[in-house]
Amino acid sequence: MPDVLDRILDAVDGAWVAERAFELVKVPSVTLEEQEVCVCYAEQMRGLGLDVEVREVTPGRPNLYARIRGTGGGPTLMLNGHLDTIPVGNCPPPRREGDRIYGRGSTDMKGGMAAILGAARALLRSGVRLKGDLWLTAVVGHEETEARKDGIRAMIEDIRNGRLTCDRILIAEGRDALWVMSMGSAVFTILMESDRGGMHTQYVPFGENPIRHMGDLIRRIYERQQELDAGAVHPLAGPERIDLGIAQAGDYFNRTPLRCVLTGTRRWAPGRTAQDILAELKALAGPFAEAGKLKLTVSIEHEREPFETPVSDPAVRATAEAARRVTGREPDTVGMRIVGDANLYVHGAGVPTFYYGPSNETAHADVEWVSVARIEGAAKVYALTAALYCGVAE
Repeated sequence: MPDVLDRILDAVDGAWVAERAFELVKVPSVTLEEQEVCVCYAEQMRGLGLDVEVREVTPGRPNLYARIRGTGGGPTLMLNGHLDTIPVGNCPPPRREGDRIYGRGSTDMKGGMAAILGAARALLRSGVRLKGDLWLTAVVGHEETEARKDGIRAMIEDIRNGRLTCDRILIAEGRDALWVMSMGSAVFTILMESDRGGMHTQYVPFGENPIRHMGDLIRRIYERQQELDAGAVHPLAGPERIDLGIAQAGDYFNRTPLRCVLTGTRRWAPGRTAQDILAELKALAGPFAEAGKLKLTVSIEHEREPFETPVSDPAVRATAEAARRVTGREPDTVGMRIVGDANLYVHGAGVPTFYYGPSNETAHADVEWVSVARIEGAAKVYALTAALYCGVAE
C-alpha cells in the first residue's frame, strides 16, 4: 500500500490544479447566476475523460455529477462542493501573485473544487484502481438565501431516490482540518403585540409601555447566554449561543408601540432539535408578554439541525491518515457554530458527512485569496483519502 500511495502522490500536478482553480475564479458565479461556471467546471471534468451528468436544478443552473467507477467490493466516497459565490462587492479582480490566487470565490470554494479535480486526475494518471466508486459532485445555490439551498436539496433528492449512491460525503471546504461537527442553527423572531392601540406616552405609565417589557426580555436573553456559557460546553465548538441582531418597536417618538419585535440567532449542540429550541424561546418570552398583557408569537426559520460525524468514522480516519502523510503532522479536529451543507446532507440524505478544505481564512472577505500550495496539498489529501477509504484493487 505505501508504494501505491506514493504513486498517487507523484501523480498530483500542483501547477495543473492551480490553473483549473484560476480558470474557475475568473468566471463570475454569484448565486442564481452560475450558468457559465457550471459550463466551465463540466468541461474541466470532461477533460479528465469523465462522463458528466448535468442535472438541472432550475433552467441553466445544473448540479454536475461524475464518477470514477470502482472494481467493486469497497465503500463509495463522494467529494463535493459548491460553485456559487457571494456577490463580488469590493473584492479585486482575479489575479495570480506568487503562491496566491486572488478573486471572489478563490477560497470559498473554487480552490477546493479544483483540488477535487486534481485528486481525480492523480488517481486516473497513477493507474491505481479503487474498489469503491468515487463521485465528484458540484452543486449550485449554496450562498444566497434566495436560492433556498436548491442545489443541495436537489442532490439530497437524488441520493434518496438512488440516482446517486454514496456511503460518505467529504466536502472540500474549510481550512486544512477535520471539521466533523456543526451546531444547529435557526433564526428566531419574537413578536409581542398590544391590543390596546397606540397611545400618547404621557398617558401611559412607563411600567405599562410594551418597550419596557421588551427591554426586560432582552435582559433575560443576556442572562440565558450566561447560563449557556456556564453550562455544558461542546468540546469542539464551545458553548451554545443566543444572539440578537434586530430590535424594533414603535413608529413615533411619543406614541406607545403596537408591536415589539426581536430577531436573532440560536445555535445549539447535538442532542437537541429545532423544536426543542422553539419551545425554549416560547418559555423564555412568555412571562414578559404575560406581564405586559401582550400577544406573543414566536417563530423560527432557516433551521438546520446539528450534525457530528465521529472521529472514529472510517472515512474521517482515512482523511486523517492522508493528511498526516501529506503534511507530516496530525490534523486538527474542529467543530463550528456556523452551519453548512453537511447539516443538510446528514439529516436530509442520511449520509455521514464532514469537511476538509484548503483554507477558509479569507472567505467572504473584501480581499479573498487562496494558497496554491494548500490547493495542491488538499488534492493530495483527497486522492489518498479515496484510496484509503474506498480501497485499492489488486
